Formats: sequence, C-alpha cells, structure tokens
Amino acid sequence: MSQTNDAKKDAVQDDNARKDIAPRLGYFLEHSHWLEGLKLLKYQLERKKENRHFRTLEMCYYEKLEQSLEKLEDKEYFNTKIANNLFYGLRKEFAVFPYMIPKSNLGLRRYNFMTCPMRVLYYAIGIYLLELSKEYLDDNYRVHQHIWSSYGGNLYFKNNIPPVNKELSLKRDSVYYKSHYKRFQKKLRQELKNNTERRIVIYLDILNYFEELSIPKLLNLLDVRIKESTKIKKHYDKETQAQLVSFFNFVASGTSGIPQSDNNIISGFIGHLFMAFGDLFIDDELWKNQGSVASHRIVRYMDDMYISVTFKKQAGRLRDEFLTTLAPRISDCLYENLGLRLNPKTRLFDLSKKRDRLELEDNLKKVSQRRDTANEDSNEPPRKKIRYISKELEKLQSSSIDPYFRGNRELDEEVLKAVYDKDVQQMLENPTVKSQLRKIFLESQDFDFELVNAYPTPIIILILACDDVPEKFEAFLLSKTNFSSRDIWLVLSYLCQKEFPENELLHRLTRSQQLKTIMKVFNEETLVPELPGYFDLVEEQILRVSQPNVVEQIRLRILAEQKGEYSVALSHLLNEIQTICHLFDNDAPALEEYYEPDVRRFLKRKNVPHDTTAQIQRLFDRRNKSPVPHADPIAWAVIKEEYEIYRSYVGKCLKHLLS
Repeated sequence: MSQTNDAKKDAVQDDNARKDIAPRLGYFLEHSHWLEGLKLLKYQLERKKENRHFRTLEMCYYEKLEQSLEKLEDKEYFNTKIANNLFYGLRKEFAVFPYMIPKSNLGLRRYNFMTCPMRVLYYAIGIYLLELSKEYLDDNYRVHQHIWSSYGGNLYFKNNIPPVNKELSLKRDSVYYKSHYKRFQKKLRQELKNNTERRIVIYLDILNYFEELSIPKLLNLLDVRIKESTKIKKHYDKETQAQLVSFFNFVASGTSGIPQSDNNIISGFIGHLFMAFGDLFIDDELWKNQGSVASHRIVRYMDDMYISVTFKKQAGRLRDEFLTTLAPRISDCLYENLGLRLNPKTRLFDLSKKRDRLELEDNLKKVSQRRDTANEDSNEPPRKKIRYISKELEKLQSSSIDPYFRGNRELDEEVLKAVYDKDVQQMLENPTVKSQLRKIFLESQDFDFELVNAYPTPIIILILACDDVPEKFEAFLLSKTNFSSRDIWLVLSYLCQKEFPENELLHRLTRSQQLKTIMKVFNEETLVPELPGYFDLVEEQILRVSQPNVVEQIRLRILAEQKGEYSVALSHLLNEIQTICHLFDNDAPALEEYYEPDVRRFLKRKNVPHDTTAQIQRLFDRRNKSPVPHADPIAWAVIKEEYEIYRSYVGKCLKHLLS
C-alpha cells in the first residue's frame, strides 16, 4: 500500500513539475520521444546502405554526421534546447530551408531541407502524435474491414509493459513503401473482380494535400475523439495543442500544412492520420444510401483514394440518383470537416463499361509523382525486366514529345522503376547488359539527355551502370549556362546516386541561387554549429539567458518574423532585451516595474557603447509608436528593413553584456 501511495505521490510531483515548465514542449514531450526520433533516423541511415531509395539529399547529409549523432542522445541536450523551447532561437542548429522540385507539366512542389537536430525534433513530435492516437485508431478506425489505407510505412510500438517507455518496432517495411504499395495495388485489383456490372469506382485526388493539411483541425479532431484518460496521461490539453500549432508553424515558416521532404516517414504518418478522419467522414456519407448500395469499400494510399461501391440488383433509379449526388457530397464533406478540396483529376469509373474498366486498370499502374515505385506485381525474371527497360528507353529516345509534359507520353513508368529491384540491380553488373545500355545511350545514335527529365532517378541509375556514359551525362549537365529548378533537380538526383563526389557539378550546385544556403550547410558537416544562430552568441552565452520568460519572447518573435509581422516581432524583441537586462540587473525592481530608464541606467553601468544604448532607447519609443501596444493615432507599421536594424543593435547589446 505504501508503494502505491509513493507512486501516486511521484505522479503528482511529476504533474506539478510539468505545470511549472508550461508553456513549453517539455510539458508533453519526453526525452524518450526524442530518443525514439533519433533511433528512427538512424534506422533510415542503416537502410540507405542497401537501398537506393534512401540516396537522397537529406539522407546523404545526415549520413555525413552519423558518427557524431550520439551527442544528441544526452538528456542535458534535450532539456536545455528542446524541452524549454530554446530551439526556436537557435536558427542555424534547428533550421528548415525550402527549395523547389519539379512536378509534371512544368509544375513545382515545395520541398524542405531540415538540419539534423530539426529532423530529429520533427520525428519526436510525430512519435508523440503516434503514441497519442494509437488507441483511437486501433479501436475506431482499423476495426473497419471495408477501409484499407497506408502511408508507405508502418510505425508502431513494441508491446512494452508500463511504466516502461514505449519503444518503436522498426523493420524494413516500417520506413519503406514497397510492400505497402504492393498491397494497395492488390486491394484495388480485387475491386475489378466479381459484380463489376453493378460496381462503380471513384478516384479522389486531394488538391495540394500536404500544403492544405490543417494542424489545428487535426489537433481538434484528436481532442474531441481521444479518451479523457489518454489525454490526461499524455498531457494533451489546450496548452499542448497551442505548443504543437506553434511548432508546425515554425517548421512551415509561417505557412500552413506539413513539410514535404525526402524519406520523411513522419510527414507520411501525420498526413495519414489526418486523412483517416476523412475516411470515416466519407464512410458515414456512404452509409446514408442503404436503399441502393449493397456494399462499399475505401482503399487509400496517402491522399490517393479509391471508393468502390456495389449496387443492389434492383437499385434502378436510385443508382442514378446516387451517382449524381455522391461526388459533390464527398467534396462538401471533405471541405466542411477537413478544409480539403478535390483535384480536377477526380473521376468516376463505371465498371459495367469496358472502356472505364480498362482505363481504371491502366490508372492502377500509376502513382503520385512524389513517390518512387517499383514494378511490384511483376514476377518476371530480371533478364526480361532488363529487356522491357531497354525497350522503354528506346521508345523515349525516339520520342519527339517534350519530356516535361509527362501526361502526353505513353511510356510505362512502372517498367523503368524496376531498377529499384535487387535482382535488376544485380543484372546491371552484367557486362552484356552494360553493353546493351551503353549502345542505347551512346552508340546507336546520340541520346538526348534532356529526356532524363522524364523519370530522373531510374534513368540515372541506368546511366551510372554503363562505362563512359556518366562522363558524357556530366558534360551535358555542365554545358547548361543557367540552371532552372528542373536542371537543379537533375543534378541533385545524379549527385545523390553518386554519393556527392567532389566535382564541378557539386560546385555548380553550391553556387546556384536556390540551393547555395542548403549546400553550405551540407558541406560544413556540422551537427552543432559553434554559433547556433541566436544572434552571434556561442552556446555558453545563450544558455545564460535561456530563462522561461526570455525563451517565450524569442519564440513569439521568431514566429512573427516568419509571418512578416514586423510590428509584432519588434514588440517581442523589446520584451526580450528588456527581460534579459532585468535578469542581470542586481538593482532592478520587479519586471513589471522595470522601464526604459532602468534599462538605460543598467546599460550605462555595463559600459555598453553609447550608440548601442541610444538605439535600445529608441527601440522603446518605436515600439510605442507601432500599432501593436495600443491604437495611437500617429502609430505606423514597422517594415522589415527598419526591424532588422533594431534587431542588429539588440545583438550588439547582448554580445557586449555576455562577453
């Protein structure tokens, strides 16, 4: 009995401690989440050694830092930078850099490059959400046999016994899409069998899914559906939700949605979690048609969703009415509940019509361009796969169609992507196969390397398998005078497959306007920068000011900067320096009574240069003339250039005070 009371006492003390550190990530995020996030990243790096799918920009970067990752395991690192929200101010150590990658038809998609500590933190947050939602998904979502979904991974916890912290169970299919996509295709093909004369299939494509995903809506859905006991246990309340919204705003640089980045299995899971609610909303809509519908099934891979509906034999006019109203109802349902809009690619297939059935079969071979897929259903011997690949290359070679307009070509993408299969990769070492490919790229007639834009990575893997071809491809890339986003992506894909050798292509990439900041970080190979990004202060100096009130002002300032709200940012900048001065001023009154004259006297005692002191004094006055503190009739908004000048003087002041 005494042990039980002691346990309760410890739990109360732990809860009180959490309340004391709110509002910060440490209120709900534990060191164990951080360690599991680090473990997940390390596991992906292990897979990279054997799987070309993981030869991507960020994974190559993280691999360069692999030997120093143990520095992140220290609980002190978690407590001093993560739990207390200090990471918001460490803009070099915890950074996200956007860049663009090409889509089909000259479209562009925003991608995000995360520094290593930032990726681990993002993973830790995702693992918290995985833990939070597990029971609800098990009891209320996965139980439905007529709903099947996947996000190209399978993250779950080992069966730990409380109070042991939950530990991720990581296997090959935990982070790799292949087996999941194969099951997705199999599930869909089952819908092409039996009762097709009474069945229709609707394909739904969500418009800008990752960019439009609303974190506040997701958190609210979890809030109203998760058991109260689970919420209490996981410290999931309004404060936690506010901290999570703040974090995702920070990662997205003030925009909406969740980040897309290479091999980001956590973004995949979060996207899946959000859309799981969409599956349930759509399911409720489908159950409203009991008069005409015999059965229905929802099959989804990320945001690619297929809804199969089988009608009763005597549905008659009710069937026609159903077909007329279903798609608009689903569109309304997704928008009203999740804020999602359907892409014009959404369409209906009537399987009683041969043409629709054949078109759906062809559609099932394709997948969204942001995912690489291999020829999953092919049991052909590797030599035959190589022959098919060669034919596709020859077809591409003779094509006069602009490679950027992918939708107009008749190439079989699935055949080309068989290069990811292990047996095919082994065949690429065969001298006869090398010779066949070399003939296509070099000997028969000049191959237009511009066509590699059609499917960059698979064709680049084939290029690298041949003698002399890589040199000619590099010469083609170097001949370009101005790199477009598509050229940059081509060079990047090539360098990733070559593990970033030191050559002129790498130097060209480093000089490109779009990637120069990212490549600078990539080439520095520094896990923890000497200057982490809080002004020009070193870590020891930063930790001296990392008090809760200061860190909170830093967080609010950074978020305002990202949104371009410089009047708000300036107000928090003033609060930040005012609070720091109060922290070191032994003669200071209470903070709420610590005003500009007190700050000015303190700076003079510390011999802060006169110009810097004068600018801090002006900062007080400028804040009072901005529209933020009050509705002054002569107030005017702070612009970026003005704000940056004041911020630079705050940096000079801090450097003097902490040197």
